[in-house]
Amino acid sequence: MAQLPDPRPQANAEVLAEMERMAGVRSDSDGRAELASVYVAMFNNPGLARCVGALGEHLRFAGTLPDHIRETAILRYAAANAFAYEWAHHVRPARLAGIADEIIAALAGPAVPAGLDPVQRAAVEAVDDVVAGREIATEVQRTLADAVGNAGVVELVGLCGLYALMGYMTTAFAIDVEPGLPGWPARRP
Repeated sequence: MAQLPDPRPQANAEVLAEMERMAGVRSDSDGRAELASVYVAMFNNPGLARCVGALGEHLRFAGTLPDHIRETAILRYAAANAFAYEWAHHVRPARLAGIADEIIAALAGPAVPAGLDPVQRAAVEAVDDVVAGREIATEVQRTLADAVGNAGVVELVGLCGLYALMGYMTTAFAIDVEPGLPGWPARRP
């Protein structure tokens, strides 16, 4: 029994209001009025859902990384870990950030996509380092720090941590991608 029950029928007014607020904050970037299923499931523990939601809001909507760098990093992290749910939820924000469809698709492959600007390339290489469990290469970190500061470099690694947590939730509790979201482009070898 991996799937969690829908917590809404037993939720109090405060929890329901927080779920509605979180859905509203994410609606423009997500293109949907409903709260993502992963967050609904997390509301089986409202305190955790609030904390994870607050971190996500900070990183996505109040962070220091430019949108195209943030979404490049998220898609690369999702692809590297075969987190189809997170991939599906970040194709639209990536497009809104100006990332071309061919770059989005190429982020799912094993190579660093051609056509990235130097900072995007460094973001992909940094994510690849994090996923491989190694320190970020000096030149990659320097390129990122020159463009987005040390705060941006820390934020990029924080994104990896957040989306690891989200990916583990969707995997552990068999949370499917909601209808109408983009499908998985390819698996990395």
